[in-house]
Amino acid sequence: MNVQSVINNISFPKTLDELRHFVFEVGHFDIENVLHNREVEWTMPKWAIPNDIVFFYYAKSVIAIIRQLEIQLNRKEIMDNDILLMSLQKAKQLYQKFGGKIFAVGKVLKRPFFDNFAETEGMHWGSKVYAAIGEICVLNNPIDLNEFSEFIFLSRQSAITAVLGDDFERLKELVLRKNSLPIYVIQSHATPIPLKNINSHNWLNITQSYRRSFFLEIQFRKYYVDYFLKYIGDKKRIFSECACYRDGKLTGYADNCILINKKLCFVEVKLNVHTVNKIEVQLEKYCYLDEFSLDGEIHSAKHLIPNRVMVIDTKKLYFFEAEDSRFVELLNLDCLKYNEDLMNARKAIIRYLGE
Repeated sequence: MNVQSVINNISFPKTLDELRHFVFEVGHFDIENVLHNREVEWTMPKWAIPNDIVFFYYAKSVIAIIRQLEIQLNRKEIMDNDILLMSLQKAKQLYQKFGGKIFAVGKVLKRPFFDNFAETEGMHWGSKVYAAIGEICVLNNPIDLNEFSEFIFLSRQSAITAVLGDDFERLKELVLRKNSLPIYVIQSHATPIPLKNINSHNWLNITQSYRRSFFLEIQFRKYYVDYFLKYIGDKKRIFSECACYRDGKLTGYADNCILINKKLCFVEVKLNVHTVNKIEVQLEKYCYLDEFSLDGEIHSAKHLIPNRVMVIDTKKLYFFEAEDSRFVELLNLDCLKYNEDLMNARKAIIRYLGE
């Protein structure tokens, strides 16, 4: 059966009030909901359909949250301190076993639905889209992040990481190597993507006719933008989800960053720039910075092309100019058909940035 799949990142209550809610009202933590039930309603992307595969992952960041809550409780003397501290000890035990690991798998039972409960109740997750997930199987041998981080990059901005094409097949094989899985996983295969055989030599030719048909941003990134950026950049390296800081505060995460003409440039990827609400507000978060982070290493903003962000959608390449909050259309991607066109595109970008 052809499917699509995601890794669903499970976190932990971030405040004492929320911790108290889970301990005294819910009676268990999120991860226990998955561990002890065959069916749950859980965060999912809008595009999910029945039979899609869900890998449940327990976030590495959970232990830091637990420790911070312990510090807060130890500084206070309130009636339920002992009970809350005991609950955090249980949470630590769960983390020791499952933290930073894929620990269960399930399948989507019904199409997703809208629910703004998390927003109205101030929960630690921000999703408004959920789906019923059933036939959950807890893994006897959870899969550590280190075992799949080489080919899957977990999103820092969302609880959902799409796992597409060959990445799904590799992850399924990895999990199967150490675990017995339900038949629905064993018989599932990644939905065929016309670009699955793409490589660094043929990507431009193959994507020319398919580029505007992407329905997922991650597909557009993987099968077009990543190759394009490697070609126009000084080096064949792309930095992902780059943290931006202004006045000591995190302002946001730029999709990518590349080195071009010896300067670093942020890149934002969209399917269609014109359908993104308040995109200027988002892009301004990557401008007027003091510092930014690449692969966890902090850099001074003096190494950045100042207050300009490259924006790529399936039709054009733009530059966002923060000083007057405008977009400059620089390239029509339909015109990029040969390697010579890519070379000219790089020259055009360098000329523009040199103005």
